[in-house]
Amino acid sequence: MDIVIIGAGNVAHCFGHLMKLHGHHVTQVISRRKEHARELAELLGGEFTTDLIDINMEADVYLLAVNDSVIPELNDLLRLGRRIVVHTAGAVPMEAIARISTNVGVMYPLQSIRKEIKSYPAIPLILEGRNEEVLKRLHALAQSISPITATMDSAQRLQMHLAAVFCNNFTNHLIALAKFYCEQEGRDFSLLAPIIRETFQRLDKYPPESVQTGPALRHDEQTMALHESILAQYPAMQQIYPMLSESIYQFHHAEK
Repeated sequence: MDIVIIGAGNVAHCFGHLMKLHGHHVTQVISRRKEHARELAELLGGEFTTDLIDINMEADVYLLAVNDSVIPELNDLLRLGRRIVVHTAGAVPMEAIARISTNVGVMYPLQSIRKEIKSYPAIPLILEGRNEEVLKRLHALAQSISPITATMDSAQRLQMHLAAVFCNNFTNHLIALAKFYCEQEGRDFSLLAPIIRETFQRLDKYPPESVQTGPALRHDEQTMALHESILAQYPAMQQIYPMLSESIYQFHHAEK
């Protein structure tokens, strides 16, 4: 397929790389920042522009890989008739781009994406289309670049986006807090690397609820009190600690 990508950030780089790798042609990259548009277009072998008025009108799919906050602006400015236009956001409804085209959809990558990473694992792509024809075309495109696809409406996709925030954003932040704490206290954070790897690797074999450990699960009040006492200099961590501990205990011991 011939693809026009609007945006030149992390998601645009990821999709552009995967599409080129699997035989699609990114004919054009559009971004407000000329240097970013040029960089991605040169990587993908396409043209670039900074002005929507110069958009290539002959593409098969128009991919809006932009920040969520930019989508309403594109919805006001861009008019593509019956051409297939999709956004890539997890928390934005499909109808947010309804004025751009009569054939709109969503292709949301359920993955934490950084453009510096060139070798991507299989990325689940969550699809939505306004009609069967759009959905059929999106399935063809998605299945050509990923072995994992699913169809959901906007409300269901938002639920998956929320779950991803818990799995990825929150866990990464907790690790960042642990690193900060170790650095402040002069402890070697690298010693935690094996337990961090083990935490995630065991999920390949076991459901997370079956491998929970720690003082909160045991309701070890003495240990938890000691932990909270030494967090006095770290108010954010001191606030998070009892909240998560109580959540762990209630999840595993409350009547279900």
